[in-house]
Amino acid sequence: MLCLMPFIGVAQTLKEYRASNGKTYHPGDTIRVGLGSMPDGNFKYIQINELLPGPPRRNGSILNAHKDMSGSNYVIKKIKNETEASGTNKIVFTIKTGGLPTYDIWIEEAIASCEVTPCSDQKTGTSPKFSVADELLKLKKLLDAGAITQTEYDAQKKKLLAE
Repeated sequence: MLCLMPFIGVAQTLKEYRASNGKTYHPGDTIRVGLGSMPDGNFKYIQINELLPGPPRRNGSILNAHKDMSGSNYVIKKIKNETEASGTNKIVFTIKTGGLPTYDIWIEEAIASCEVTPCSDQKTGTSPKFSVADELLKLKKLLDAGAITQTEYDAQKKKLLAE
Protein backbone atom coordinates (compact mmCIF):
# COMPACT_ATOMS: atom_id res chain seq x y z
CA MET A 1 0.00 0.00 0.00
CA LEU A 2 1.41 3.36 -1.05
CA CYS A 3 0.91 6.13 1.46
CA LEU A 4 2.11 9.62 0.63
CA MET A 5 2.60 12.02 3.52
CA PRO A 6 1.23 15.45 2.56
CA PHE A 7 2.94 18.70 3.36
CA ILE A 8 1.75 20.54 6.43
CA GLY A 9 0.54 23.90 5.18
CA VAL A 10 0.84 25.37 1.71
CA ALA A 11 3.86 26.53 -0.22
CA GLN A 12 4.02 30.31 -0.39
CA THR A 13 5.40 31.91 -3.55
CA LEU A 14 7.96 34.67 -2.89
CA LYS A 15 8.90 37.63 -5.09
CA GLU A 16 12.47 37.69 -3.76
CA TYR A 17 14.73 35.94 -1.31
CA ARG A 18 17.92 37.18 0.36
CA ALA A 19 20.12 34.12 0.80
CA SER A 20 22.91 33.43 3.27
CA ASN A 21 25.52 34.08 0.54
CA GLY A 22 24.48 37.74 0.53
CA LYS A 23 22.66 37.62 -2.81
CA THR A 24 19.05 38.60 -3.30
CA TYR A 25 17.35 36.33 -5.83
CA HIS A 26 14.20 37.00 -7.87
CA PRO A 27 12.26 34.87 -10.36
CA GLY A 28 13.90 35.51 -13.74
CA ASP A 29 17.40 35.87 -12.25
CA THR A 30 20.20 33.52 -13.25
CA ILE A 31 21.69 31.17 -10.68
CA ARG A 32 25.08 29.45 -11.03
CA VAL A 33 25.35 25.78 -10.14
CA GLY A 34 28.63 24.66 -8.54
CA LEU A 35 29.72 21.06 -8.01
CA GLY A 36 27.59 18.23 -6.69
CA SER A 37 28.22 17.31 -3.07
CA MET A 38 27.48 13.58 -3.33
CA PRO A 39 30.45 11.16 -3.46
CA ASP A 40 29.69 10.38 -7.13
CA GLY A 41 29.66 14.10 -8.04
CA ASN A 42 25.87 14.29 -8.35
CA PHE A 43 23.77 16.82 -6.46
CA LYS A 44 22.07 16.26 -3.12
CA TYR A 45 20.13 19.53 -2.91
CA ILE A 46 19.19 19.92 -6.58
CA GLN A 47 16.58 17.44 -7.76
CA ILE A 48 14.21 16.82 -10.61
CA ASN A 49 10.89 18.38 -9.66
CA GLU A 50 8.58 15.52 -8.75
CA LEU A 51 5.11 15.42 -10.15
CA LEU A 52 3.87 13.33 -7.22
CA PRO A 53 2.48 15.01 -4.11
CA GLY A 54 4.27 14.57 -0.81
CA PRO A 55 7.46 15.63 0.88
CA PRO A 56 10.67 16.03 -1.12
CA ARG A 57 13.13 13.14 -1.14
CA ARG A 58 16.68 14.48 -0.85
CA ASN A 59 18.81 11.59 0.39
CA GLY A 60 20.40 9.45 -2.30
CA SER A 61 17.36 9.62 -4.54
CA ILE A 62 17.34 8.72 -8.21
CA LEU A 63 15.87 12.19 -8.63
CA ASN A 64 19.15 13.91 -7.74
CA ALA A 65 20.47 16.17 -10.47
CA HIS A 66 23.35 14.71 -12.46
CA LYS A 67 26.90 16.06 -12.19
CA ASP A 68 26.67 17.32 -15.80
CA MET A 69 24.82 20.38 -14.46
CA SER A 70 28.03 21.58 -12.74
CA GLY A 71 29.30 25.01 -13.72
CA SER A 72 26.18 26.04 -15.64
CA ASN A 73 23.75 28.94 -15.26
CA TYR A 74 19.98 28.46 -15.00
CA VAL A 75 16.99 30.78 -14.80
CA ILE A 76 14.96 30.84 -11.58
CA LYS A 77 11.31 30.23 -12.45
CA LYS A 78 9.80 30.30 -8.96
CA ILE A 79 10.83 30.87 -5.33
CA LYS A 80 8.76 29.03 -2.74
CA ASN A 81 8.66 28.90 1.04
CA GLU A 82 7.60 25.30 1.70
CA THR A 83 6.64 23.71 4.99
CA GLU A 84 7.99 20.16 5.26
CA ALA A 85 6.20 17.31 7.02
CA SER A 86 8.49 17.92 10.02
CA GLY A 87 7.09 21.45 10.30
CA THR A 88 10.29 23.21 9.22
CA ASN A 89 10.27 25.83 6.48
CA LYS A 90 12.57 25.49 3.49
CA ILE A 91 13.18 27.92 0.67
CA VAL A 92 13.05 26.11 -2.66
CA PHE A 93 13.95 27.59 -6.05
CA THR A 94 12.49 26.00 -9.17
CA ILE A 95 14.78 26.28 -12.20
CA LYS A 96 14.38 25.42 -15.85
CA THR A 97 17.31 23.70 -17.53
CA GLY A 98 16.20 23.85 -21.13
CA GLY A 99 14.84 20.31 -21.19
CA LEU A 100 11.42 19.03 -20.24
CA PRO A 101 11.76 18.70 -16.46
CA THR A 102 12.22 21.50 -13.99
CA TYR A 103 14.52 21.13 -11.00
CA ASP A 104 14.12 22.18 -7.38
CA ILE A 105 17.01 23.65 -5.38
CA TRP A 106 16.90 23.68 -1.57
CA ILE A 107 18.78 26.96 -1.69
CA GLU A 108 20.29 27.30 1.79
CA GLU A 109 21.51 23.70 1.83
CA ALA A 110 22.83 24.09 -1.73
CA ILE A 111 24.72 27.26 -0.77
CA ALA A 112 26.18 25.63 2.36
CA SER A 113 27.44 22.65 0.32
CA CYS A 114 28.61 24.85 -2.60
CA GLU A 115 26.18 23.21 -5.01
CA VAL A 116 25.24 26.84 -5.78
CA THR A 117 27.82 29.60 -6.15
CA PRO A 118 28.70 31.90 -4.62
CA CYS A 119 28.56 29.66 -1.59
CA SER A 120 29.01 30.55 2.06
CA ASP A 121 31.91 29.75 4.31
CA GLN A 122 30.04 27.98 7.11
CA LYS A 123 32.56 29.10 9.76
CA THR A 124 32.37 32.81 9.02
CA GLY A 125 29.10 33.05 7.09
CA THR A 126 30.90 35.00 4.36
CA SER A 127 30.94 34.31 0.67
CA PRO A 128 34.37 33.21 -0.52
CA LYS A 129 35.58 34.26 -3.94
CA PHE A 130 35.09 31.61 -6.58
CA SER A 131 38.45 29.91 -7.00
CA VAL A 132 38.98 28.10 -10.29
CA ALA A 133 41.99 26.33 -8.77
CA ASP A 134 39.89 24.98 -5.88
CA GLU A 135 37.18 23.79 -8.27
CA LEU A 136 39.79 22.09 -10.45
CA LEU A 137 41.21 20.32 -7.38
CA LYS A 138 37.71 19.09 -6.48
CA LEU A 139 37.22 17.81 -10.01
CA LYS A 140 40.62 16.08 -9.97
CA LYS A 141 39.70 14.31 -6.70
CA LEU A 142 36.45 13.11 -8.29
CA LEU A 143 38.38 11.89 -11.33
CA ASP A 144 40.96 10.09 -9.20
CA ALA A 145 38.19 8.47 -7.13
CA GLY A 146 36.51 7.23 -10.31
CA ALA A 147 33.38 9.30 -9.67
CA ILE A 148 33.71 11.07 -13.02
CA THR A 149 35.31 10.08 -16.32
CA GLN A 150 38.25 11.77 -18.02
CA THR A 151 35.82 13.16 -20.61
CA GLU A 152 33.61 14.66 -17.88
CA TYR A 153 36.67 16.08 -16.12
CA ASP A 154 37.94 17.66 -19.36
CA ALA A 155 34.52 19.19 -20.12
CA GLN A 156 34.17 20.71 -16.63
CA LYS A 157 37.77 21.94 -16.69
CA LYS A 158 37.11 23.65 -20.02
CA LYS A 159 34.01 25.37 -18.55
CA LEU A 160 35.94 26.58 -15.50
CA LEU A 161 38.90 27.89 -17.48
CA ALA A 162 36.59 29.76 -19.87
CA GLU A 163 35.29 32.00 -17.04
